[in-house]
Amino acid sequence: MSLHKHENWLDIALPKHRRLTDAVVTILENLLNANSVEYLAVTGRTKEKESALEKIKRKGYKNPGRQLTDISGIRVIVYFESDVKRVSDLIESSFSIDKQNSLNQDDLMSTDQIGYRSVHFVCDLGKQRGALPEFEEISDLKFEFQVRTVLQHAWAELAHDRNYKFSGKLPKEIERELFLYAGMLEIADRGFDTLSTKIDNYIKNLNMKSQAGDLATEINSISLPQFVEKWCQDNNVILELPHTTDQYSELVGELNDFGVQTLEQLNNIIPPAYAEAYRRRKHETTIYGLVRDWMLIHDWRKFVHDVEFNWVMAFPHIYDEFIEEKELEEFLGSFEWDVEDYDTE
Repeated sequence: MSLHKHENWLDIALPKHRRLTDAVVTILENLLNANSVEYLAVTGRTKEKESALEKIKRKGYKNPGRQLTDISGIRVIVYFESDVKRVSDLIESSFSIDKQNSLNQDDLMSTDQIGYRSVHFVCDLGKQRGALPEFEEISDLKFEFQVRTVLQHAWAELAHDRNYKFSGKLPKEIERELFLYAGMLEIADRGFDTLSTKIDNYIKNLNMKSQAGDLATEINSISLPQFVEKWCQDNNVILELPHTTDQYSELVGELNDFGVQTLEQLNNIIPPAYAEAYRRRKHETTIYGLVRDWMLIHDWRKFVHDVEFNWVMAFPHIYDEFIEEKELEEFLGSFEWDVEDYDTE
């Protein structure tokens, strides 16, 4: 096929591939979300005409419709190596794979080689999805998936895809250092994946201990919300979702200052009538307000004296059920409030 014919073919193919790229990004995002796979990004790109012509010429393709499989490219960046396997399994079960042109970059590297790593799949939409009317015109087009972890992506961007300094053949000593750092990234990648698995196992063990009534567990950002969630379920209490991403480190610190370091100790300071009062008064709060309520009702003077905090108190419409009237004025005066018209009568 002449260059002119290649250009004519691309003029027809590229608009279809742009539709294909957008469609596959949407399909994959829906698959990841439906299967609870956390990911950093799903991005798609369609080759520009000049780039496609350059590759056709450089590779000497005679039939680019079959040979040029990466006009549409979709990149998936996940957090852990185990997620690469989960995404790969989803791709294999959801699309038609061209196994001859798909590869795991790790499989191409010799045992003493370290460097660019990712998993590649060449696919089409498959017969079932391709038969849908909205995909009829693009059902036979090939596209490429690339699946990487965050650290694999960082390495590829730094030393393979974008940065000219590290490309090509470097002096041996510099190249040796480059591969040394690449090895450190690979070790870190595997280490983070191992830690992720340990956290998952820790959560499973917590669930088992909780079901058995074993509360001899330290309070941390994993055990605390799990305990509170179960307490709320057991006591028919509904919490607001917290507007924060600090993973409860501030609240865990306050509990530690208060002398509460295990779930058993936390359970022991919950006022016996709190859940009933919460429901009756239609109290609304978050996990922060709930746990702080427990501490303050248990011993507000100890909280004021021992706990380092910098928050402002919200409506005190439940404390009057637990703090005697003669103490209430002193209690109110110990905190800053975001309202000025609270009536103690």
